[in-house]
Amino acid sequence: MKTYVTYGFIMAICSALLGMALHFTGFHSDVDKLPVAQKISMFAGLAISITTIVLAMKEKRSLTPATGTWGYGSALWTGVCVGFYGMLFGSLYNYAYFAFIDPNFQDVVLQGQLAAMEAQNVPSSQIEAAEPFIRKWLSPVIMTVTGAIFIFVWNLVISLIAADFLKNRPAPAPAA
Repeated sequence: MKTYVTYGFIMAICSALLGMALHFTGFHSDVDKLPVAQKISMFAGLAISITTIVLAMKEKRSLTPATGTWGYGSALWTGVCVGFYGMLFGSLYNYAYFAFIDPNFQDVVLQGQLAAMEAQNVPSSQIEAAEPFIRKWLSPVIMTVTGAIFIFVWNLVISLIAADFLKNRPAPAPAA
């Protein structure tokens, strides 16, 4: 349990630091920079998730006695638990970010969505009709919940793949 919580917390802290770096560098306050911020978040978030899940799997595998069982299921369970705790701790941060740290972030996202609709030549009447619906989806609670679901699924996929690579124990080094 300690491994799961520790690496989940590390995952959330690293993600929070990334979010704060994007906030302080102005990527979350400018509609034009938002697509770049989303790409940075996606690739850096992927690296954070892969790294923490793989390190947790390796640690948990090393802590399992040689006589104990370690296989795909054990590796997958480790990844799922780390991903769950990472999502849980990250959701606490995300809610605080959306509700208190940068409550204007929702407006920037809304402006970005409306600009994207205009770029696709959506009629202004449809854009006006869609705006209240989009606003509802940008509340701190809904953004946190949808983000949590996305992050959990993201971490599950990473765990499914990483478990296949870490399901076996390393071969013992040959005696010299």
